[in-house]
Amino acid sequence: MALIQPVENGTIVETETTTSKSENTNEMGYDQFLQLLCAEMQYQDPLEPTTNTEYVAQLATFSQMESTLAMQSTIESSNANSLVGQYVIIKTTSATGATYMTEGFVDYVQKENGEQYVCVNGSLYALSDVYQVADPEYMEAQLVANAFNTQVAKLPDPSQLTLADKTDVENLTQVYEAMSSYQKSFITEEALSKYKELIARMAELTGNSSSSSSDTTDSDTTTGETGSTDSTN
Repeated sequence: MALIQPVENGTIVETETTTSKSENTNEMGYDQFLQLLCAEMQYQDPLEPTTNTEYVAQLATFSQMESTLAMQSTIESSNANSLVGQYVIIKTTSATGATYMTEGFVDYVQKENGEQYVCVNGSLYALSDVYQVADPEYMEAQLVANAFNTQVAKLPDPSQLTLADKTDVENLTQVYEAMSSYQKSFITEEALSKYKELIARMAELTGNSSSSSSDTTDSDTTTGETGSTDSTN
């Protein structure tokens, strides 16, 4: 590409080459900068010419700006790559203005036309559409706790509990005992309170109230509500 483009009345005339390049990128490169510099030198005021120091200063400023843009691109790539394997929530807006939320793990990162994209559930989304990033352990704890809360809600009120619900209560107990302390910390107070009442009521119906009382006490020490007990171990 020539360093000097046709100039009319102090303005660079757009040719097919320069036009196509400007359509492909919004960033100014060295070629465009040198074109402007040459035009400035050609049409400067001969009575007050620009000094060499000023030209060097302009070139240094442009180099610094280009380095900053390159660093910004590197940081964006690094941020995108760090999302691989993370659980994210994608927020997109359709042409009609409707908002859609997509959740899932980032499988890989891809760069197209200078923009970073993340692949979630087999589809590519712009990095700017990532609304929330969550630790996998956190999301797993949320999902397990929410499932437990749902199971508790499906069981009848403790006062209406019967021996026919014994299997469901036992299954619920197995789920609770298999949960980690971190996962139990996400159980709602309402679900935990009802669970304890269900255990106590079922123990009354089966005649195991004493052992149930001991089990409930042990369970209390594993929940997030009694973190001081865990910290001492």
